[in-house]
Amino acid sequence: MGSRRQVAGRQLGELEAEVMELAWDRGAWLGVNDLLAALKGRQRAYTTVMTIVTRLCDKGLLERRRDGRGFVYRPALSKEQVAAQALREVLADADDPQAVLAHFIKDLEASPELLARLRTLADASDADPGGKAAQG
Repeated sequence: MGSRRQVAGRQLGELEAEVMELAWDRGAWLGVNDLLAALKGRQRAYTTVMTIVTRLCDKGLLERRRDGRGFVYRPALSKEQVAAQALREVLADADDPQAVLAHFIKDLEASPELLARLRTLADASDADPGGKAAQG
């Protein structure tokens, strides 16, 4: 069984993670043959990569559209959106989400730059209750 990798807050299989990284790097529609050409390591079967992109579509990470007789794929969400979604799920599953956030913020004290950026974002969302500034 292949190893699992953490990608943008999601636990994915090794090949799933590699396909998502390629899709995020490309940022445009790509087909299974494009992925086959770009994948590193040993040669993979077309059907293997087809199975992986189908799973990623089922997980909501890739979207697909018809292109001729086949399909092309692109990320359904940015890497940052996937990480934010994973964080929301962790908080929703926590018995005490406030305690989880308190520990998270305490851990951020080791990174003053990141903590300052989060404070700036929080201040901006306070000034813009509709959330339009954070969406840009």
